[in-house]
Amino acid sequence: MNEPDNNVMNIPGKTELPWGVKGALLVFAVSFLSILVPTIFLTQLPIDASAQYFIAESIFPIPFFVFFYFWLKKKGIDKKAIGLCLPASNILLATLVAITIAALFKGLDFLLFFGSLSELNPNRLAIAAGPSFAVTYGLGRVIVTPLMEEVVHRGVIYGYLRSRLGWPAGLVLQALIFTLVHPNVYQGDLTMILFYFAFGLAFGTLYQFYRSLYPAFICHAALNYLDATIQIVF
Repeated sequence: MNEPDNNVMNIPGKTELPWGVKGALLVFAVSFLSILVPTIFLTQLPIDASAQYFIAESIFPIPFFVFFYFWLKKKGIDKKAIGLCLPASNILLATLVAITIAALFKGLDFLLFFGSLSELNPNRLAIAAGPSFAVTYGLGRVIVTPLMEEVVHRGVIYGYLRSRLGWPAGLVLQALIFTLVHPNVYQGDLTMILFYFAFGLAFGTLYQFYRSLYPAFICHAALNYLDATIQIVF
């Protein structure tokens, strides 16, 4: 797989994307805070769980997208350089590949671990029976969160690491970062850690192969959708 050369600055002895490590860390910090802040404060508010979930997953990430939009403009970064484009190859095939990978992951989870690796914890199951669950889960966990995480972890972090270290090392490191930002992995379950790491590798590989965040986003969104479906049905 050839490395992209668009929007890349040539520096003696190294190749670096124009936003640099400081920019990558800044985007990551804004994204992380947009997830952490709701976790800290929403549970203290006198609103039901469904409303909390909707605000946390669909409303609070808005400042991140606003920041990211102006950050792109200020840096003069070509959106294609961070994967904000459709794949050049067959879109339908890319979609099917992404959904198939997500189904394989959740199939392994369900068959080997009875869905125990699901991100949908018992507290969130409490809102599954409510009429607002489809909206809160659909907008938040299936659309907003995957989009934000793919932009940050694959588009920016992996894009920078790949430009500095090459795609193999960048792929592994971005998967490790992606794993460590999920609180679930600190429960001491090695299987959970390995699965999250595998998710990060899969999303990164899709981005690397298709040169677009679209397949990685579809795979991530499908994984979260199946995550909910399996726990609700079974």
